[in-house]
Parts: sequence; C-alpha cells; structure tokens
Amino acid sequence: MNKKSILLFNCLTILVVLSPFLPGPSFLSIPTNMIFSLAQFGSFFGLILIPIGLIWLFDRKKEGNKKKFPILFWTIPLLTFVMSTWGSILARDFSRTIAINNADTLIKVIEKYREIKNQYPNDISDLKPNFIKSIPKPWIMGISGYYYEKKDDTFNLTFSQNVIMGFNFEVVVYDPTENQIVKGESTILYETDNKKWKYYIYD
Repeated sequence: MNKKSILLFNCLTILVVLSPFLPGPSFLSIPTNMIFSLAQFGSFFGLILIPIGLIWLFDRKKEGNKKKFPILFWTIPLLTFVMSTWGSILARDFSRTIAINNADTLIKVIEKYREIKNQYPNDISDLKPNFIKSIPKPWIMGISGYYYEKKDDTFNLTFSQNVIMGFNFEVVVYDPTENQIVKGESTILYETDNKKWKYYIYD
C-alpha cells in the first residue's frame, strides 16, 4: 500500500463520515445519517485501535518493513472520531447555510400564494402545480426535506440535521415574524446570518 492509497482511504473516511452535511440528493438522508450515527458510536471504541496501530507501525519500522497498512489502523479511527465530533460542528454550519439559501425560492412562492389567495397555504402541496411545479429540496444529503406548517397568520418552514447518533437534532426554523418557538427540553435559540432563520438543538 503506497502513500497515495493511504491518503485516498483517509479522504474517503472524512467524506463518508461527513456525508450527511455534504451537497447531494435528499433521498440519501437515511443511509448517510445511519453512517454518521454509526461513526459516532463506533469512534469511541475505535480509539482503542489508535495505540495498537501506533505500536504496530513502530514495530514494523524497526523490522524495516515498509508496508503502510498499520498507518490506516490508527489514522482511520482517529479521523472518524475527530470528524464525527468536532468536524461535524463545522460541517453543520456549512450545510445549514446551503439549505437556508436553497429555501429562498420556496419562501417566495409561499408569499406569492398569500398575495393572491390572501392567506398562507394550508399545506405545502397546495402550491403545486399552479405556483410551482415541484417542491425545492435542501440539496444536502442528510436533510430529507423542508417541512411546512401554517400558523394562523404566519407559517414555519423547518429542516433538521443529525447531531448525536439520531437522538439529538438541530432544528432550523424559518418564521417571517421571527417568533420561533423551541420544542423539547432546550430553551436556547441560536441565530443565523438571516434573522428570520433560527435554530435549536432538540433533545
């Protein structure tokens, strides 16, 4: 195994672990989130392999063995742990921004519906086909889609992202009145670059 192969395997590890936060079709949300959850769960056990891999690597070097497989034995568990914990925080910021930007068209159509009908649609499907041919997707692999909810004279548009093994989610909410409500045990609303979009961690 040469250096290029090692680099390739390490890069693939990073991409696979962070796949729920990368651009791509939403129909991959279930498998990518399962992979991410398994990576988080398995990474703690994988930490045990790191010292084993390092010892193996040093033993091979003493023997003059140039095989690089022992390197992967500690780099892959380390990268899996780092990417599924700290790396995923940065990745969520990236994917959140893309999903928010990709919702612009849908929000404009909802507001246009209100201008014409003098009310917000009861269901997002009411927009088709007269106002829009198909409902836009976030185009993030781990986000299954946008969820619409009519609320009296306003509405919420939401999407969610995996945070911890499918038990904790980041819920991102659009409210034109900026009166988002936190659900779950958390009471903290976090700001985004767009004041009408806020998010909280559901646990």
